[in-house]
Amino acid sequence: MKTEVCSVAFLKAVFAEFLATLIFVFFGLGSALKWPSALPSILQISMAFGLAIGTMAQALGPVSGGHINPAITLALLIGNQISLLRAVFYVAAQLVGAIAGAGILYALVPTNARGNLAVNA
Repeated sequence: MKTEVCSVAFLKAVFAEFLATLIFVFFGLGSALKWPSALPSILQISMAFGLAIGTMAQALGPVSGGHINPAITLALLIGNQISLLRAVFYVAAQLVGAIAGAGILYALVPTNARGNLAVNA
């Protein structure tokens, strides 16, 4: 167990999940922002999310499996495709990546365009 955590391949995989989730959330939420000059359509938002997830899965999938979603990681854990340790680290990296992506977007977007930051509640 300790050897898995200390391996470079494991750390690369965890960082890949963090980075992929960060980029996915950043571009996905960024596409749904309500800019004063132009409101995005549902098709534009859907395309942005789809292209972001596809690009991240293609680019970082060979490193970590390209889960990018804690539900996928949980499903692979239940299906006995990954270890419990790997699943815990992946989910933690995905959650931190999502928070970081939203936080970076929040910091970069002007207040008048920020609104509720693409939250639909």
